Amino acid sequence: MKQYARQFAIYWAPLLIWMGVIFAWSSLSSDSVEELAPELAFIVELAHVGEFAILSALAYWAFRTVKKLPLRLLWIVTLAFTVLYGISDEAHQMFTPGRSASLADVALDAVGGAAGLIFADVLLRVVLRRRIVCDGAGFSALSAIEKGKETTI
Repeated sequence: MKQYARQFAIYWAPLLIWMGVIFAWSSLSSDSVEELAPELAFIVELAHVGEFAILSALAYWAFRTVKKLPLRLLWIVTLAFTVLYGISDEAHQMFTPGRSASLADVALDAVGGAAGLIFADVLLRVVLRRRIVCDGAGFSALSAIEKGKETTI
């Protein structure tokens, strides 16, 4: 049971927390958003790319724990999840005073999702190739974390 709690904390909790952060940001009225950065509307739009890149990377990290999920299917599931969450985010904004849904925002979410997925996959491959020596035995830090062993990097 302790192992499942640890696995949840490492893989799934960050994803769920980030989903909550996105939901909270979507709950801000457009007046609140404009007060934060009235002259930076372009930056506010690009925030979609960043927040969904992070969401996609965290989803990829979490979905990797699903056993026997081939890499191609893992990519498809992660990107589909990210785009569907982007659609639900826009639907949520329809019910937020002063906000509206936008297909352009969903497209930005998808671009961010793809970028985050590529980044997470490349980063994971680099980490898996890098070997760390701990107690005289060579093993990857990620494998040790997945097995519940403590490592110092």
